[in-house]
Amino acid sequence: MRIRLSVPFHLDHTLNSGQVFRWKKIGDRWEGIVTGKKISLFQKNAVVECDCDRNFLFSYFRLDDNLDEILSSLDKDEIIHPILMDLWGLRIIRQDPWECLISFIISAFNNVPRIKHIIETLSKTYGDPSGSEFTFPSPHSLATASLGQLRACGLGYRDKFVQTTAQIIDSGFPLQSLSSMNYRDAKKSLLRFPGVGHKVADCVLLFSLEKLEAFPCDVNIKTCIRHLYPHCSDINTFGRDYFGAYAGYANHYLYHYQRLKKNR
Repeated sequence: MRIRLSVPFHLDHTLNSGQVFRWKKIGDRWEGIVTGKKISLFQKNAVVECDCDRNFLFSYFRLDDNLDEILSSLDKDEIIHPILMDLWGLRIIRQDPWECLISFIISAFNNVPRIKHIIETLSKTYGDPSGSEFTFPSPHSLATASLGQLRACGLGYRDKFVQTTAQIIDSGFPLQSLSSMNYRDAKKSLLRFPGVGHKVADCVLLFSLEKLEAFPCDVNIKTCIRHLYPHCSDINTFGRDYFGAYAGYANHYLYHYQRLKKNR
């Protein structure tokens, strides 16, 4: 299917920005597994070729967000202006909360290639076949795995965090319902999960639970903010107070800018 977009969207920036871990670029196409299905995408200018329907594309990539309006509201100074211009079209992805939670528990003190490797190993071991790929494991499959089996997938000390979190979700914890709470209450609920600190909680809130005001703070963001806004003392509070309701978008543009800068 070919879908012509009338809204700004940059597929490469979006999928290569460190918010999702199950997409691969093969040639000029992106391939990934989302909600148990293999998806293939290619973009040329305003046209996206995909083997999914329009509703999925708009929901998953948040093409319903008014990006022009959001980025205009974030364009507050000459510091962030060129970053927004350079990465224009980068979207926050609307992820499945369960997969997002486990992925970011795994992400703590880890690098992106290793995170991807661990998630692929878990999926091959505990997911279901989906063509030549495997789905992300269900809560039940990880809840009933032994610590030794989970550690063998490369989780290391995170094995207990993943197992216990899976057991909580498998027992009926309504993770999706956190999207209807306010930011602070939803974050408090997430912080009760083992292996979930402030950064992981904010990532899950931003990328899967509709909290666009969340401002995750990892090493990249701390380095970036200290360099660009040296007057700020509390980075998380500064980010949310300064950028407001769409602080999460500002955060991810700054995060991707810092990653690109570091890799040059």
